[in-house]
This record gives sequence, structure tokens and C-alpha cells, in this order.
Amino acid sequence: MKYNIDRQKVLLSLEMGEKINQTFETFATHNNVKSAWVNGIGAIKNPEVGYYLVKNKSYTKRVFEGIYELTSLIGNITNKDGKPFCHTHITFSDNNFNVFGGHLFEAEIAAAGEFQLLLYNKNIERKMNSNIGLALWCFAEND
Repeated sequence: MKYNIDRQKVLLSLEMGEKINQTFETFATHNNVKSAWVNGIGAIKNPEVGYYLVKNKSYTKRVFEGIYELTSLIGNITNKDGKPFCHTHITFSDNNFNVFGGHLFEAEIAAAGEFQLLLYNKNIERKMNSNIGLALWCFAEND
């Protein structure tokens, strides 16, 4: 990973073989990131994505074997259980221009990954919402 920090913005260039969410979480840990918004593009390999079934409180997961164009990644970095947690969604396409998407569990950079993080000065904690079955943003003054 290579990066450049300019005030509250970070440009990250992930290298071939790096895992996206894992790299964001490592960056957040080493750079004391309180919370951030993430977006980016690139080329990915073997993405594992999911669709959340609220009724079942569980994900349906699928690994897409091969190399894909990462047409869009969007998400955030917050805190869960005392450490950085990356929550991302992606859309990606194959060489026939078919597009897929969903919640990103993880994907590896296949060629290049170019991302931007917008940093925030407040910690956002995630706490389990038992009605939904997910750890959601918790704003102490409002919850």
C-alpha cells in the first residue's frame, strides 16, 4: 500500500495481492483513524460478496472466481469491539460487461486499486441491533 495524506483526505494505492478491507483496517489502526468514508476503483480477484437476508438475520455469500473490473467501491471505517471495522459494498464487472454487486466480505487486488478515504474526527462505534441482527452505527448522544 502506498498513500498520501492531505488534511482530512487520504489517497491510497493498493498493490497486487493486497486484500481491500484488511488493508483499510490495518491503515486505520496504524494511523489512528477515528472514522472514515471510503470509495474507489480498480481491478480485483476472487471477490467474496453477500446479500443480507433481514428475515433470517444472515448473509447469503458467494465467491466470484477470477479477475474483475472494480467499477465502484463505497463504504466506511468505524469501530467495532474496540478496533477499526471496514464496511464496504462493491459493483464489479466481468469481461462480458456483466455487472455484479453486494456487500464485500473481501477481495484481492488483481492489478491496481485506487481509493480515497475522507477522515472524520469523531469515533463512530458499532453496536449490535438485535432486531436486525447487525452491528449498526451508534451515536451515543442519540441512542
